[in-house]
Amino acid sequence: MAFGVGLNRFAVLDGESRLPQNPPVSRTFLMLLIVALLGSEGVSAEQKQAGKVPKEVLNQAVAATRAMGQEVLKGDYSVALNRMYPRWKKRAAKRLVGGQAELARRLGEMPAKMAKQGISMLKYEVGEPTGAHEVVLLRGQDGNGKEINMYLEWLVFVPTRAEYRIIDPETRLARRIETKGFQVAVNRKGTVDWYFIDGRNCSIADLRSFFPGLPEDLGLLGMPKVGGSEVGRGR
Repeated sequence: MAFGVGLNRFAVLDGESRLPQNPPVSRTFLMLLIVALLGSEGVSAEQKQAGKVPKEVLNQAVAATRAMGQEVLKGDYSVALNRMYPRWKKRAAKRLVGGQAELARRLGEMPAKMAKQGISMLKYEVGEPTGAHEVVLLRGQDGNGKEINMYLEWLVFVPTRAEYRIIDPETRLARRIETKGFQVAVNRKGTVDWYFIDGRNCSIADLRSFFPGLPEDLGLLGMPKVGGSEVGRGR
């Protein structure tokens, strides 16, 4: 989850989301909306390269993503911190003065900030995985000197769609915005817990820094697209 968006980054997101410009919505308002989002992607996206990953694992990733989203829908943003992929959480904390305590503080303030700006989450929907991979390769030898190559974690791209009701600060009219993105769901094999990286706030380079064995081909990678629009406009 992002905690600060510069105007140059905001302009890119605004272009992707194709939000209507008439009547105008203030940049400050849209920045606050984008900062508040967990992210989403088309719920019917085509599944790719999940052949090696058991269907049971894919179902678990979807269920865990949905459970996290429902907690956020209730206003509990602490789950986003508690379920954040540990290595990603550590990196995010290093970027902030105050570390994980500051990360927790900002997440804790999110519901109040959204309410103050007239933003409320209405829906959080989860789609079928678009890509899934085995990651974190362990190399070594067993007691007999036989070479071992074992992947330790599952990684699943789970698309999501969120819908928000917002009060335009300039017109004071209620509007509905949908956002499309994804969660990178990660599970250590043999455990029941799933952890997440918000797809709207990480790049392919970020993912490769943690999981260098991911496919180079973007089609094989299966990473969903992100975007958004105003509900009811142009439909």
